[in-house]
Parts: sequence; C-alpha cells; structure tokens
Amino acid sequence: MKEERNLLIFTSLFNILIGIIKLLGGVLFHVNALLTDSIYTFSDSITDMIALIGAKLSKKRPTKYHPYGFGRVEYITNLFIGILMFLVGGFLLVHSFEKNEMIPPLYTLLFVVVSVLMKVFAVGLMKKKNKTLKSPIIDDNIEESRLDVLSSVFIGVVILLLTVSDQLPILKYSDMLASLLICVLIFRAAFHLLKNNVLNLLGEVEINQELVDDIKKEIEKVTDDASISKVELIKYGRYYKAHLVITFDKNCTLKKAKNIQQKVMKSLKYYKKISIKIINVDLDLQNK
Repeated sequence: MKEERNLLIFTSLFNILIGIIKLLGGVLFHVNALLTDSIYTFSDSITDMIALIGAKLSKKRPTKYHPYGFGRVEYITNLFIGILMFLVGGFLLVHSFEKNEMIPPLYTLLFVVVSVLMKVFAVGLMKKKNKTLKSPIIDDNIEESRLDVLSSVFIGVVILLLTVSDQLPILKYSDMLASLLICVLIFRAAFHLLKNNVLNLLGEVEINQELVDDIKKEIEKVTDDASISKVELIKYGRYYKAHLVITFDKNCTLKKAKNIQQKVMKSLKYYKKISIKIINVDLDLQNK
C-alpha cells in the first residue's frame, strides 16, 4: 500500500534527524547515555527501512507455487529486525561501561526535549494512520518508538542528576546505569518481537471474538437446517485461514450438506472485512 510505504519512509527519515540531534548532544557534552540513545534511534531508522522492504514483498501477487501470497514475509522481516536489535543492544552494552568524568550543562536537556517532542509527534502520526492501514509492521514500529520516547525521558532525568554530581559524586554513575537500562529495554523489545513473530509464522489463532461472531452471522445467512459449531481464524500475515465445522440436523441429506458447504465457502471468499484465502469447512453429519 502506497500510504504505508510513504509513512515508513517519513518515519525513517524522521528517526535519522532525531538520532542526529541526540548524537550532537552526546558528543558535545560527553553524555554516554545520550550517545547510546542516539545509536538506538538510528537503529530504529534502519528497522523502518527493513520493514518497508518487508511490506513491499508481502504484497507480491500469488504465484503458481505460492497460491496464498507472501503475507508471511512480514513476520520474517520482523524476525530480522528482532535479531538486529539484539546485536545493537550488545554493542551498546559494551559501550555503556565507558567512564565519563565530565558534568554536562543544564541546557543539554534541550537536545532531549526536542527529540522527545519529535518522537511523540511521529508516534501520534503512526497511530492515526494505522487506524485505517491496520499494518502489523507499523504496529511494531509504534511500539519501538514508544520505547525510544521512554528511554529519552529517562536520559533527561539522568542529565539532571549529572548536573549536580559534583555535589554528590555517586550520581556520576547514573550515566552508566542509564546506558545499561536502555540496553535492557532494547533486549526486552527484541525478545518480544522475536517471540511474537515466531508464533505468527506457526499460525496464530485470531482472538477477536467480535470478528468471529460477525463471520458467524454472515454464514448463517446461507445455512439452512444447520448450525455453526466452530469458527477458527488463523492469521497468516495479511490474510487468514478459516476453519469451520457445520452441524446438520437428522433430516439433512448429504447432497444438501455439500451444497451448504459450497455456499459457506463462497460467502467467506467474498467476505469484505478481512482477506480469507484458505477455507476449510468440515461437515458434522451426526444427529444434533
């Protein structure tokens, strides 16, 4: 989708600008935690670009050998992003142990405030756009951006502590502790991303009961002398696999049951709210 692509490009460029602001503050005033945070923001930009590639590949048309499309490419892309985040976290973990003896001036906070405001704007924009796009890639980017906002706010607190560390020397360690905390947050986000997408690759059952109930209502319009005893939706990227069990009463013939099965499969094929590309309808011909 063009709108999704444009949004990912914008957020990626925006993250580069935010990263530069943090990097300048970290280099000019020797704040390791701010440097660490800038590298994390740059990695956020890289993951946006990787996500953009994944979004484009996932929209490829079905082929002879891949008749259900390439929706799962998004999950593979997110797995790669999760691995990249682990690597970035490891690099930052090593960097966080570097000692810093300098006390930053209070106006260093301006770099943090500007970056936080810009990131909050980006999160708000993505949330607004994704109400209609409903992109899992953008959902993951929103979560990453929220984490970036949280880490930046924490850096602001650290800078405040560092400005008074000449009066209380133990506060000099707040820079190191902040860097370590950012690493922990990165590792946590990476683990969450890897876990969720591995499960999605295996086929995750949709837990949206409202959606399931709506599908039941649609199916009941074409079913006679039968009831829907099971509706199961399994998410495969941008499309779903539907598994249904239809129970018939004792007077229903096999021919009629097969006819209803075909009607149900047709109604699901043209269901508008979500894309259902794999449909299994089992018939329960035992007496109710």
